[in-house]
Amino acid sequence: MFKKVLIIIIFCLFAVNSVFAQRDFRKGYIITNQQDTVYGWIDYRGDIRNARICSFRETENEETTDYEPSDIAAYRFIDNKYYVSLNIGSIDEPRQVFLEYLVNGMAKLYYFRDTGAQDYYYIEKDGQFIELKTDDKEVEVDGKVQKVNIKSYIGLLKATLNVWEMNSEIEKARLDHSSLINIAKSYHQFVCTDGSECIVYEKKKPLMALRIGPTVGVDFSSLKLTSDITESLEIYDRLDISSNITVGVNMNLWMPRFNEKFFMQIHVMYTKYYFFGIYEGVRKTSDFHIRCNVFQTGLSIKYEFPKGKWRPTLAAGIATMYLPGGTIEEISMNYTNLGIRSSSLEKKLPVKFMYGFELFPGVHYHLTSKRIIFMQAQYLQCHKREPYRKLTNMVRSFGLSTGIYF
Repeated sequence: MFKKVLIIIIFCLFAVNSVFAQRDFRKGYIITNQQDTVYGWIDYRGDIRNARICSFRETENEETTDYEPSDIAAYRFIDNKYYVSLNIGSIDEPRQVFLEYLVNGMAKLYYFRDTGAQDYYYIEKDGQFIELKTDDKEVEVDGKVQKVNIKSYIGLLKATLNVWEMNSEIEKARLDHSSLINIAKSYHQFVCTDGSECIVYEKKKPLMALRIGPTVGVDFSSLKLTSDITESLEIYDRLDISSNITVGVNMNLWMPRFNEKFFMQIHVMYTKYYFFGIYEGVRKTSDFHIRCNVFQTGLSIKYEFPKGKWRPTLAAGIATMYLPGGTIEEISMNYTNLGIRSSSLEKKLPVKFMYGFELFPGVHYHLTSKRIIFMQAQYLQCHKREPYRKLTNMVRSFGLSTGIYF
């Protein structure tokens, strides 16, 4: 059941992305095959879709036209990513795609991510268009055949650029944006004689970035027990809702190369639970006091609406509760023929870990690119079955919290 709930949550998040992504239009322009420039608005997506489709409209309110690589020569977001239509196949088997234009200099550098999330880099110089890649080669070691990854792009860069002073730098090159952009810039400085500028279109974005946000809030929680033994539930029929202050931290892992709108969210929160319940029998009345420290943790996928200073968010994923040092105190009044006898019994809470899911609707307010105030509501549901007592403990938690990301 829990797996089904998690799958539904993830599906809903990606459905939200597909709906909201239609609205993420940013200023830009297309260059037609006749080399005319048309300004308007372009749908900003991830690297995979940007390589296949350019969704363009001249004004914010008109209908959108989807251009494939064969339809236009290029498109660009203002002061941001630039894509050009090029054939990365062969003459006999062409494959036209939008390559991200990283560097325009004496050597041109391009990048492409395919539907399998595989990264490709290409360099163009003097009419030569070359893919920079690694190759797997089988070698025999101690009588066993093993695959070895060969950095073929090192030799290709040396042969293509043909500047021996750069060989030591090229030998250290990695197959990624930062390293190859630096190589292309260095080459331009070595061979450019007319003073022309080496233009870097790629806007630096980290492969990963971590936002950390302390948070404080309030939590309202309820405890429910179900059992095969109906009588055992009577004690908990009137458990009060526990309301407490919570403190904690949210950590958002951002991966803009994959998708700028999605995050992996980890949260850790601390609070205290206190539940009070009364059992009234024929000859016995008992007060039950359940107290425990609670550490709520969760791992979620988070979506942030991409526009404006105020941006709605939605996160959902798996959650756990750790309840160390919990106790159940029973104070009883027994009515006998000899009078009233009182007794008190305290025992440890039998449950220490509970598992479930969480849902966080909220909003971000962007003060700056690195300072973000967040407010969020929380619904968390965790449970744990005690087989020997045939009892299932379930906690439902509703919370409100706020904080700031640094």
